[in-house]
Amino acid sequence: MAEEQVLEAEVIEEEASELAVEYSAPSIAANFDALEAHVRKIVAAYDGAKYDLTDKTVLAGAKNDRAYLNGLKGEIEARRKAVKKAYCMPLDAFEARCKGITSIIDGAAQNIKAQLDQAEEERKAFIYSNLKAHYEEFAELLAPVVPYEQLHEKQWLNKSFGQVKAEKALDAKVSAVARDWETLKAQSGMAHYDEAEREFFRTLDLGAALNAARRATEYDERIAEMKAAMEPEPVESEPIGQQPAPAAPQPMGQCGEPLCDWTIDVRGATRSQMEEVAKVLRSRGITGRIQKVKEVQE
Repeated sequence: MAEEQVLEAEVIEEEASELAVEYSAPSIAANFDALEAHVRKIVAAYDGAKYDLTDKTVLAGAKNDRAYLNGLKGEIEARRKAVKKAYCMPLDAFEARCKGITSIIDGAAQNIKAQLDQAEEERKAFIYSNLKAHYEEFAELLAPVVPYEQLHEKQWLNKSFGQVKAEKALDAKVSAVARDWETLKAQSGMAHYDEAEREFFRTLDLGAALNAARRATEYDERIAEMKAAMEPEPVESEPIGQQPAPAAPQPMGQCGEPLCDWTIDVRGATRSQMEEVAKVLRSRGITGRIQKVKEVQE
């Protein structure tokens, strides 16, 4: 008798290389015509309605009418939102599944992108290092004063620009700095030249350097004007050997003070003002009396 063999069926699932979707767009049926006729019939009773809101009873009725109409609208809106939610559920599930699968692709793609970005950064760093070394060799004396970072331009690191072109652009920029410096040194005799030179190497801008010197000069002038305005006027003095002879002692009055050579009557002056005038006159050898008189009303 022949030996029987039992064969088991193996189900082989076909791999999918693209998204194949089978769906039928659902249709939504509603009693829109009947509902619209019902709503129009209700609203017709309120269309163009006028309310005397100064009457409390009428005011309360107006509020009730508005609440009734808003409630009617709310019922329709609630049903609409419920249908929309049910209608979108299959779509939401479909989108969620698609995004879950594409996220697997994103993970692999991000890994490659990270490596590409790292390689690009290393390429730029290599070009940057070469340009810096070229600059320090080409402008050996300038480099300690003006670091390469001050001259570097971002576009020099682009692949489309190229290192050879970048080196030529760098050489041209260094030559321009040298020319402007020579122009500035030709004016080394101007005021505040040191300040202008510092500004030039800080900004590499000849115009800014000249403006810095000009501003410093203007500031000096303003300070000089301020000092001149604050200095007291010089007091005239007699030459040595020609001072006038000291005045003879004056007879004393009843109050024990020298008799006055003159008297000044003033109106409207304060005591401190009068004392200040007397002080100035005494410093010049002039004696007298200053007295305040009362105003005479006509």
